[in-house]
Amino acid sequence: MRLASRPNEMRALYIILSFVGGLVFANLAAPWVYNNETAINILITVYTVFAGFLVAIIALVGDPALIPKGSWRIAEHNRENLNNRLIRYSYLFWLYLITIAIIFVGVLFKDAPESFIGADGKQWIARTYLFFGISAFLLSLGLPKALKDSQEARIDQEIENRRKNESIGGE
Repeated sequence: MRLASRPNEMRALYIILSFVGGLVFANLAAPWVYNNETAINILITVYTVFAGFLVAIIALVGDPALIPKGSWRIAEHNRENLNNRLIRYSYLFWLYLITIAIIFVGVLFKDAPESFIGADGKQWIARTYLFFGISAFLLSLGLPKALKDSQEARIDQEIENRRKNESIGGE
């Protein structure tokens, strides 16, 4: 069986590889990010923007106008596909929020006394937010295509509606 015919398996493999990549790169990059305020500010800015962008995508994908015209069965079938996309995007949104929250914890504990949280604890916080951040970034690489596909679906639906209104195309 060809790989292209198994999108769910490919998606699962990509998710696993994204988390493995996040784990590997978080451990490699933690020493450079730990106590680097510029890097931490960049991460906070990037994930805040990502979260806002994702909210816009969720609003776009969840628009009922994307459900093709026709019977309720067609709408029901497409509702399941749209719901699955919305669920995946909401998981990604939660990853962004978790990343921001752990960075916030790291910033709060940055100047905490060694007796409260040692240098190792602070580095583990950095590794943790890097893990979530890198994993979320890798998982975000498909968002531009998803946005393009949603817009193409809207355009195709509008063209089909206009054809039907002008009695072109078989009806």
